[in-house]
Amino acid sequence: MAGRVRWGGLWRVTRYVLYAGSRPEVRARSAGLSRLRAAAAVVIGLWSGFLAAQTAPGQPAGSPLALGIAAASVVPAIVAVRSPLWAWRLLVVLIVATPPAYPGLTRLWGWPWSPGLALTGALVWFLLAAGHGQAVLVVAGVVSAAAMGVRVEDWRDLALLVALMSALLLAGNAVRQRRVAEREIAEQQRRRAAEETRAAVLEERARIARELHDVVAHHMSVLALRTGSAPYRFPGLPDDLRDEFAELTGTAREGMVEMRRLLGVLRTDSTAGPLAPQPDITRVAELAERVRALGAACTVRVDGDFDALPAGVALSAYRIVQEALSNAVRHAPGAAIDVDLRVGAGSVHAAVRNAPGGPGRPGPPGHGLLGMRERAAMLGGRLVAGPTADGGFEVTADLPLDHEENA
Repeated sequence: MAGRVRWGGLWRVTRYVLYAGSRPEVRARSAGLSRLRAAAAVVIGLWSGFLAAQTAPGQPAGSPLALGIAAASVVPAIVAVRSPLWAWRLLVVLIVATPPAYPGLTRLWGWPWSPGLALTGALVWFLLAAGHGQAVLVVAGVVSAAAMGVRVEDWRDLALLVALMSALLLAGNAVRQRRVAEREIAEQQRRRAAEETRAAVLEERARIARELHDVVAHHMSVLALRTGSAPYRFPGLPDDLRDEFAELTGTAREGMVEMRRLLGVLRTDSTAGPLAPQPDITRVAELAERVRALGAACTVRVDGDFDALPAGVALSAYRIVQEALSNAVRHAPGAAIDVDLRVGAGSVHAAVRNAPGGPGRPGPPGHGLLGMRERAAMLGGRLVAGPTADGGFEVTADLPLDHEENA
């Protein structure tokens, strides 16, 4: 059974090499390299044709015989630009057909093929090895050696030709292996970047959930206190209302217990300590003072009633402004920063814009913008970040005050 499988695989490779395959399995790294390789193949092909025309036996240059040899030598080099396998097939035909058609070539320079065809053969073998795997090269090498052995009388000459062909195949295969390795490295880097981005998204969502825990827990506590104290604040309530308030109090307390369990799941070793009270948008002035302490001018403009903002919206707006200010200080140190905060009828608008500054501190790329977008998306809002016309950078967020309709 194993032998049958091996023979089946050998037949598939042989069929692929002889007539089924066309395009190379591995291509150049970029379009520029592909064009450069195509130009080099065309130049080598034209030079091969020139050499073939000049070395035609017994005929002056420009005769039909010389032109025929020249044209035949150019074709595989041109075809190799798109399909090295088809170029190799044409090359094998020329290796077999050229010696009987032009027997004087052996007396001219010791080989039954013209120098131009030899140069074309070297190009085709190299490009074939650079674009196809080892199994294809083994079959192509055996067929090429057999085709040359039919026309070479001395086995030492055949050994020399096989050695030269093998060297070209090995050189081309080394190029192919390097391309494969580079593509594997690039794919690994792409996957690693995707995993890092995914991990950053999950971490940011967990952080948002931990911060919002305090907000939700506060509302649940207020609900439990109000429903629990209702029978005392309103004496004389009917028994059914007392029972209803008691059930509401129990439900609120159960919700608080589940919230604490959820927070325990979301905590990590670095966040296992007690949490400070969550900030809100009214504390942006403190952020501006910290920026000024670093030597950068920071202007804050506030318009609207921020005290009436929902706690979750106020917290997210604060974190977005905090991250935008941090990025501005890191990437444009010393640049002037403008913070614009407005509360409209149905949304809060936050914009942080910095002028061009000095070179930022080197370091690995972070996921600050990703975190800001997560916070805006959580509220059904929109965040836009990008360079300004004068070379600065601007982050703009619009957060709706009531996301229930959008949800």
